[in-house]
Amino acid sequence: MTEAQAKDAVPPAGLQLDRRVRNAMAFVFALVILFYAAGGPIGDLVRWVIENTTQGFEDLSRREQRLLMREHWLGAGWRSVERSFLQPTGFILGLPVLFGFAIAALGLFPTSGPPWLNRLLALGSVAVFSFWIIEISATDAGLLPSADRIDFILFPVAALIGLYLTWRMFGAFIAWFCIFWIVYLFVRGYLPDWTGILQGAAATPEQSMRAMVQNFWSQTGGLFGQPLQVVSGNVLIFIVFGAVLMASGAGELLMKVANRLTGGFIGGAAHASVASSALFGTLSGAAISNVVSTGAMTIPVIKRAGFKPAFAGAVEAAASTGGQIMPPVMGVVAFFVAGQIGLEYRYIVVAAILPALFFYIGTFMAVYLEALRQGVGKLPKEARPALTRSERVQCLVFIIPLAVLSTFLFAQPSVQKAGFYGFMAALVSALVLFPEFRNRKRIWDAFVDAGQKAASIVVIVALIGLIVGLIQLSGFAGRLSLLLAQLAGGPLFMVLTVVALGSIVLGMGLPPGATYFIIVIALSSGIEAVGIPELTLHLFVVFFAVMSTVTPPVALAAFAAAPIAGANPIRTGFSAARIGVAGFLIPFVFAYHPAILYKPQLLFPLFGSELGRSAAMIDPATISWVSFFWIIAVFILAMWIISTALAGFEKRPLSVLERGLRMAAGLAMLAPNLQIALPALVLTLALLAFHQLQGRAPMIENANQQEENT
Repeated sequence: MTEAQAKDAVPPAGLQLDRRVRNAMAFVFALVILFYAAGGPIGDLVRWVIENTTQGFEDLSRREQRLLMREHWLGAGWRSVERSFLQPTGFILGLPVLFGFAIAALGLFPTSGPPWLNRLLALGSVAVFSFWIIEISATDAGLLPSADRIDFILFPVAALIGLYLTWRMFGAFIAWFCIFWIVYLFVRGYLPDWTGILQGAAATPEQSMRAMVQNFWSQTGGLFGQPLQVVSGNVLIFIVFGAVLMASGAGELLMKVANRLTGGFIGGAAHASVASSALFGTLSGAAISNVVSTGAMTIPVIKRAGFKPAFAGAVEAAASTGGQIMPPVMGVVAFFVAGQIGLEYRYIVVAAILPALFFYIGTFMAVYLEALRQGVGKLPKEARPALTRSERVQCLVFIIPLAVLSTFLFAQPSVQKAGFYGFMAALVSALVLFPEFRNRKRIWDAFVDAGQKAASIVVIVALIGLIVGLIQLSGFAGRLSLLLAQLAGGPLFMVLTVVALGSIVLGMGLPPGATYFIIVIALSSGIEAVGIPELTLHLFVVFFAVMSTVTPPVALAAFAAAPIAGANPIRTGFSAARIGVAGFLIPFVFAYHPAILYKPQLLFPLFGSELGRSAAMIDPATISWVSFFWIIAVFILAMWIISTALAGFEKRPLSVLERGLRMAAGLAMLAPNLQIALPALVLTLALLAFHQLQGRAPMIENANQQEENT
């Protein structure tokens, strides 16, 4: 029985109960996420009510106003709620892990594991993490953190549950990667000299175990470390936001809009996939879920249009990968950047606007050229019908929430507030614009889906935190940092190449978040020596960590698309890497041409917000508009010439010499040195002019003639 058949089959009574319990917990988890995200807006509402119901409030001094806020019955009541539920660390970090692990465990069957084991894991998760919440709450109350005997039992149990769930849900590689670092912590002091930086300080097994329990259980490290702190504080609300929007019926409308916008181009079916993934990426920053969500609809259409199965899957994989860098809801790793360098998320969103657009421009070019090469025409008119009047109105379900979300991200620094207001706008828009969404079952299913997606993210993020904590606790991070700090003094291109290769190699088996943390930890002592702004370097790592999902031999996004397309996964991965080649070039471009990251920061004053001032960024006033528009124009031209070289086709097939010259000219145009870029530009224009004079290939003329006759 396949997974899809197992899902549709009626389960036995015991498993029906498991499903009901899991769905109920997922629904409650979504409500918990909303409650914590609503804390800021409710606090603002309380302050507004007190200000407008108290006579002479404006005449009071600042001190008297603050005193009134604390003593007013409404302010005192809300302050009590904050202290009891919203501020305790145990609830903020413990509840997501408790719900996440229990929901994930109950969701394993029938695809993985016997039902009794899944129930045992769920009950164990609730018991273990409930104890952790109580223990950390005592620490918040003033008790000094200490490792008791029971902690030496509970922490291994929690770690084993996390490893098992990760293995079942995300594959064995990341679980074994974590086990490697656990073993390394115990044996690092016994390694021979020839192991180099792997050799660490000697420690007895008892000391290593105590250090793990003390740091990863009695305190907020390991499973509860920075990755989980970032996700619980900023990311989970966006999961609920996207799930509710898609459950309303907006997903089908999105596909229809994408077909209408791009279906008239040559290769329109594949362009529609790119457009839908880009639009979906503004709401969901997850490559695999993007592939599964849109790929089931787009990949069959691409194949029917005449594209080969491997290319059809590759288009969806490459386009979905770009969703992780597409503002305003970028991937989890973008929130990690904000937490790691202490920069507000909104500045990262604005910095990513042009790189994300560049990525999709490159993807569109690759698809267009492949369509030309294979003689694939436009989508038939019946496959791209005009939107009805009601559907045009329903498009507001995208515009309103994204406008609200973007406005709040620009206007104030709280990501949670922006996410909550965006969610409210999405919910109200969906209820008003989609009548079929106005029933309890659809809303229930939306919240259940949100809770289940949030649970899976919590599981993987918790294990990422454990891996990061182990690398730091073992001392390996410090030794690697010293080694890379020495390397950072070398040529910038060499340093960036090493960082890029490290990100890609690690990312072949690890999620982008784990790859990002490991690389950044390794670079922690050498970031200043690299010689580029901190935000630039961090985004450089993010891009390559993201692009690793379409880099063979382990291209996770391509592997998810291949079964849908009925194609070879490795071939799909290589095609996806070629389609998404822009993603491998863009990080080097913004490292040498920082204008594309920092000049758009001038948008903030237009929204009445202050311009970002941080040592992690470049002041946009120091960057000329000439350099800004130069790199935009040059990148688009370079991307075209490089795409034609990789496709081996423009208006007609290209010779090996032409392809080599085009590749060299395209890369040289992106050089920061005008003495290299300008001659490359002249060569590019000459190559394009020469090709235009050669005429169009007969196969393309025939394809166009057939299309006109049809």
